[in-house]
Amino acid sequence: MKPYFQDAQATIYHGDALEVLPELRGENFDLVVADPPYTTGISSFGESSKASGWGDIMNSAHFNAAWLRECRRLLENKQGAAWVFNSWRALPILARASYEIEWAILSLLVWDKECIGPGGVQGLRPSYELAALFVHKGFALADRGLPDIWRHKWSSTKPNGHPAEKPVSLVSRMIRESGARRVLDPFMGSGTTLEAAKQEGATAAGIEIEERWCECAAKRLQHGVLLCTANARNQGLAPQEKTDDK
Repeated sequence: MKPYFQDAQATIYHGDALEVLPELRGENFDLVVADPPYTTGISSFGESSKASGWGDIMNSAHFNAAWLRECRRLLENKQGAAWVFNSWRALPILARASYEIEWAILSLLVWDKECIGPGGVQGLRPSYELAALFVHKGFALADRGLPDIWRHKWSSTKPNGHPAEKPVSLVSRMIRESGARRVLDPFMGSGTTLEAAKQEGATAAGIEIEERWCECAAKRLQHGVLLCTANARNQGLAPQEKTDDK
């Protein structure tokens, strides 16, 4: 499959993860860092839409099972691991997907954002997100004393304009603590995982369905964060700030 962008350390594929992942059969990765869409979750129980409720949850679980199954296969030769970002709403869906493909969640990381997010008058304001850790039998963390709460500052001002952008420091730590040398991100967004891998001296591949973010990530890797941000804003690529907790 022809890459959208490629240099010595990073490869970007423009396309649907479910279509691109099977094309990477000749590749070997030792880590996946994935931030899939937080589409639906247990909050949909209270909605009246025909698409909500149990059917909605099962459809989302099937989607997550499909891409996660492919990632497990791509990690098998290196006996690697996968970090999968999610939220309290999305966790039941990921757990159902885990059950479907018979790949258990080994640990659950709590990312303390050190910042309070937006919220209404009834519920608590969010200050954390989650990341599920899936592993092959041969995988091991170098630090056996690693805790399940990591503190990395989150900012409402996204450096590259993507609404779900994660801190580079957080993803860098995932790569470093996992001892990874070849990283895959099936939902690349603006390229945070690829930048983090570069900082850690690892190579990486990213898949992104929206071409505007492929372009942003390519420019980010070539010229740095500031140019990527300016280009996104000038072309109207940077989305408006969202009020959810992703």
